Amino acid sequence: MAQGNYEIHRQYLSTPQINKPIEEIYADLDAYTYEIDETDSHRFDTVSFYVVLPPVRYDGKFIKGFYYSESVDLLNKVLPQLSQYFFSQAYSMWCSHPRSKTADVYSCVYHNPQRTAWFRQTNPDCANKVLIPWYNSDFLNEYLIAPRPVQQKDIDVLCVARLSEEKNMPMIAEALKVYRQKYPGNPIMMTWIMGNKSFNAQNLNHLSPNQQQEWQKIESILGNPFDYIKVIPAVDYYQEISDYYSRAKVYVLGSLIEGKNRSLCEAMSCNVPIICFREFNQYARGQDDVFPEGAGLYAQFEPESLADTIHTVLQNPTAFKPRLQYLKYRGRKNFFNACLDSLPQYQQIIPDYIPGQGFYNLWLDLAVQDNYQMSLDDFLYGRSSKSHIRGLVKIYKTLQEWLQF
Repeated sequence: MAQGNYEIHRQYLSTPQINKPIEEIYADLDAYTYEIDETDSHRFDTVSFYVVLPPVRYDGKFIKGFYYSESVDLLNKVLPQLSQYFFSQAYSMWCSHPRSKTADVYSCVYHNPQRTAWFRQTNPDCANKVLIPWYNSDFLNEYLIAPRPVQQKDIDVLCVARLSEEKNMPMIAEALKVYRQKYPGNPIMMTWIMGNKSFNAQNLNHLSPNQQQEWQKIESILGNPFDYIKVIPAVDYYQEISDYYSRAKVYVLGSLIEGKNRSLCEAMSCNVPIICFREFNQYARGQDDVFPEGAGLYAQFEPESLADTIHTVLQNPTAFKPRLQYLKYRGRKNFFNACLDSLPQYQQIIPDYIPGQGFYNLWLDLAVQDNYQMSLDDFLYGRSSKSHIRGLVKIYKTLQEWLQF
C-alpha cells in the first residue's frame, strides 16, 4: 500500500532514545507500510509471489497452498479465486504490521508480546490475525546464499547498504576513523556494496539531494573516503554476492530502524559474524534478539563502541558460528514449518502431521511429487518456475494457467 506517514520515522533514523510513551512509539512504527496496492501502478513490476507450499490434490484430499507477498490485497482483487487455492501471508517491507485486509497471516517482524497485545487492542478487526515473527518469515535460500571457497578472507569489514540516511553510513565512517586512531598497528579497510550502478564520487549530480548530503557527511569525516572504504557500486546478486560475503571477516549494519534487513541473514548464512547496534529496531522487537547467540555482537550507537566491537570480532575469528546458529532457527525449512504450524487447517487434514516437522512429512512430499514431478525440497528451493513469480502481469498469467481458472 506504500502509504502512511514515513516522515514520522525520521526521528527514529539516527536518534536511539525517543522520549514518548511506548504506545505512541508503536503507533509511529505502524504509521507507514511499503506494501503495494492498486494505487501503486509504478511498482506493479516488483510485485512478488513467493510460494512456500503449492496447492495439491492427492489421495482424495485437496491441500491449499501457502504464499507470501507484499501485495496480498492487490492479488486477491486481480485474482478473486486465489484464496480458494492458497493461504496468504502479508508483510509490510518495514518494521510496521501489514495493512492487508485479506491476508490470512501477518509477518510481525519480531516476537514482542507487548507490541502484539497493543496491536490487537488497537486494531480489533485484526485481533484474530495469526502473527509470524520475522525469523520464522525468512525465505532466504541458505544453499544459494552460502559460503563459497575463497583463497583468503581479504575483506576486513563488509557493508551492503544503500546511500541512504537510515543506513547511518556517516556513523560507520566515524568508527573507521576511530579504529585507525585507536588500533594503528592493525589498519583496516571496509568494502561497501552500495547497490547504485551509476555511483561516481567525482560527479554527484546523478544522486538525489539526500544522497549527496550523506556522501558529503562521509567526506567531511574521512577527508578522502577511499583511504578507508572501497566502494563497489553494484554486484550481480546470484553470481557474486556470496563471494563477497565469503571473503569478509565481519559484516556491519548501521541502521537504527528498518524492516528485518535481508543482509544480516545473508551474512549469517555465509558464515560471517555480524555487528549491528543494540538499539537496532529496539522498539519493534522489545526483548527479542536481532540474531542468535554466537552469530555476532552488538555495539552501542556511538563510533568508539562500534570500532571496539569490530576489533573484538577481528581478533577472535573462531569465536563465532554464524551459519550454524542461524540455521538452527531460520532459513526456508524453519520458515516452511512455521507457516504450516500457524494454521490449524494443515494439522487437521495432512496425515501424520507433527508440529515443527511439516517439511519432513512424507505424505506431503509424495503429494508435491505427484502434482509437480519434483520433491517438496526441490519446490521449496526454487527448482520450479512457480516457486517465485515476480511482476503482476506474470503472476496473473502464470496463476491463470497453473490453476486453470
